[in-house]
Amino acid sequence: MATILDTVLPFFALIFCGYGAARFGVLDTRSAAGLNSFVFYFALPAFLFSLMSASPIGEVLNLPFILAYSSTSLALFGLAALGGRALFGVGKGEAAVLGLAAVLPNTGYMGIPLISTALGQEAALPIVVGLIIDGVLLIPIAIAIITAGKGAGGSTLGNVGSTLAALTRNPIIVSIFAGLLFSAASPVALPGTVAGFLDLLAAATGPCALFALGATLASRSVSGAAEVSYMTFLKLFVHPAALWLAATLVFGVDPLWAVASTLGVALPIAANVFIVARQYDTYVERTSSAIFVSTSVSVVTVSVLLALLNPA
Repeated sequence: MATILDTVLPFFALIFCGYGAARFGVLDTRSAAGLNSFVFYFALPAFLFSLMSASPIGEVLNLPFILAYSSTSLALFGLAALGGRALFGVGKGEAAVLGLAAVLPNTGYMGIPLISTALGQEAALPIVVGLIIDGVLLIPIAIAIITAGKGAGGSTLGNVGSTLAALTRNPIIVSIFAGLLFSAASPVALPGTVAGFLDLLAAATGPCALFALGATLASRSVSGAAEVSYMTFLKLFVHPAALWLAATLVFGVDPLWAVASTLGVALPIAANVFIVARQYDTYVERTSSAIFVSTSVSVVTVSVLLALLNPA
């Protein structure tokens, strides 16, 4: 357990360093936004392109994993949304945000650096495949439900179409598919200069992303204990348990992919959920609170789960 804590706690320490820097005014809002932009547009895309360009296309198109991940996420999204309506009496839009919070983990800023360190860089591949599924499947479904519930602001199909179009301009999605195209089309490795440049940028991903995440959390407040507890419980406990069972008992997923993806979905609620909530002015305060609480609680839950799944 001491080895696990030695691996996990430095990551959370970086998050809370960023939190303290923003809380005590060392890092102002503009500086935090600049750090987020560096991670989003430069460091993380460099890491993702390097990873995907070195991954054979056959490894990425892992059908048992894709089926396990997609079916688990869709089922939990629906159950979480229906449960939210029954328990809290929320509308369709709020229920969709609840569902999204239950299935969207913070893989970009936390999962990729943490799991690469704990399990090796090859373990980041299932995390990236899950990130693609989240972006092209779950987020558009949630937006379709939100816009249908509002009954305004354009057609549901138009809103989903604009979301998919925005994804094609997202540097994270672009870097993933660009890396896949390079892997499929080129039999040679990246030139040394290019690889060195990307390695320098990629090395900054972990510390900068975690520090920026902490700075962002400093602006969050906590409200709505019942709903926040509901979202946190589903994200940190139900989602990883459901994916583990589906991956190991139903679809026979490769053990490394099963362990890595289970750890990935056990991470706290993604900031993308807040972005969607704020964009459509739906459940903003509850979502913000749930991100903060789930991140704090995950210090313990992720450490315990890593010890259980990777006892060596």
